[in-house]
Amino acid sequence: MSTVARPIDAVGRPRAAERRRWRINWRNVSFFLLFCGFTFVWMMPALWSLVTSFRQEADIQRNLISLVPLPFTLEHYERILGDGLVSRWLLNSLAVSFLRTVIQIALCSLAAYAFARIPFPGKRPLYILVLIGLMVPFEAILIPVYLLMADAKLHNTWAALVAPEIASPLALFLLTQFFQEIPPELDEAAHMDGASRFAVYRRIILPLATPVLATLAIFTFLGTWNEYLWPLVSSTDREALTVTIGLRKLADTFGHQTRDLGLKMAGAWVGGIPILIFYFILQRRIVSGIRLNSGIK
Repeated sequence: MSTVARPIDAVGRPRAAERRRWRINWRNVSFFLLFCGFTFVWMMPALWSLVTSFRQEADIQRNLISLVPLPFTLEHYERILGDGLVSRWLLNSLAVSFLRTVIQIALCSLAAYAFARIPFPGKRPLYILVLIGLMVPFEAILIPVYLLMADAKLHNTWAALVAPEIASPLALFLLTQFFQEIPPELDEAAHMDGASRFAVYRRIILPLATPVLATLAIFTFLGTWNEYLWPLVSSTDREALTVTIGLRKLADTFGHQTRDLGLKMAGAWVGGIPILIFYFILQRRIVSGIRLNSGIK
């Protein structure tokens, strides 16, 4: 009996293992379908706006909710891109976002290096004072900043759009915490070799801080590109507008709030597509940099 049972067991075991391997985990399937449903609901407004931008205005007024762009038209995009100022607005947004990102990263990294590595009198109270800025919304200082820029005659310039937020308390806090995690023995070894403080900052701290610096640069660029309130207040000349404000005002010139929805949706996508491309190119850097590790393996 034993000689017969062994071949049967030997054949039955692979079959049982194969059944277990192909067994469907309905719990995982349920979670997957649930998340797919949530994703679809979350994407519905974006999908509707994209489809609406390719629909004719008369068709939009007859049937507002539709996910089929029939009849298909590029009229709205032709009207927006046909305005000669759109390229100027895109240039303004690109220049302001780039300048603010570079200046903010440079200033905040230098200040964070001082707070993290250099002892000086009053460092802790000054650091706490800087962090208090995290609790003050920009809307609370909007009027003083506006009057300051008006006295300096900087409105309708790139400087007015860049200057108010070149120093970020959040960026300073994150960089300070990051620099404090880097072993101080690296600084001591560099000082023994005759390196200055700035040489340590440039040759040791900055290379190790590449992940967090890249993450802060990306989010600063994205936030500046999408900024609405301050450019709306500071820029009144049509040539000085950023793309978010310019496309909004361009759409408002064509009709009532409830009309020209296709034009408004097309304007939203013209302003959003460059930043979507920017995100998809750097999405791996964004995800990996959010971890904010110190770079020490």
